[in-house]
Amino acid sequence: MDGILPDLYALCAEYKAPILMHIDPPQGIPMLKLEEAAKKYPDTIFIFGHANAYNSPENIRSLLSEHPNVYADFFAGFTAFNPSSAYKLEDFVPIIKEFPDRFLLSTDSGYGLTSEENAIQAMYMLLDAFDDPVLAKKIASGNIERLIRDQPITSTQLAAVRQLENRTGKKYDTVNLSKEDASKLLLEAGQPLPGTEDE
Repeated sequence: MDGILPDLYALCAEYKAPILMHIDPPQGIPMLKLEEAAKKYPDTIFIFGHANAYNSPENIRSLLSEHPNVYADFFAGFTAFNPSSAYKLEDFVPIIKEFPDRFLLSTDSGYGLTSEENAIQAMYMLLDAFDDPVLAKKIASGNIERLIRDQPITSTQLAAVRQLENRTGKKYDTVNLSKEDASKLLLEAGQPLPGTEDE
């Protein structure tokens, strides 16, 4: 809630772009400020980076219960292989099942582990612990893909689509065009974004 961060939160809400907050350790004033930001900017999607590192399932449950715009990035390698973890992967499975649309799986590049391979192995261990392929896919990729797909077309993309329409005479449904779809459309058409044209 300091400096330009509130402006960034508002901008993220406008573009439906999530913002990842790296809070380590997850306690004290930084956590209070995350909760304050989540309350003040309810349209902003906050991703709590490595929510399980040095944190309990109950703390995460409380945070997600109180703030529907907070998501949890889960660093499975920490829980599975870091000796300072007080929990096992299985301890987090119930809360992930309780909030299946708000967990994202990550590796943190194996930070604090003997290798990135351990971090990747832990991801598979967590997915296997669900014993539910639909949930596993949602946590592994579906949730983050949805957050990306839900982002609306940007004003820069909209200007480029308008230029494309003028050039080709074809009309596009820009009201329902997502940022991802607009990018694909412009790339396939070879349409540069405004301000990036060759001089």
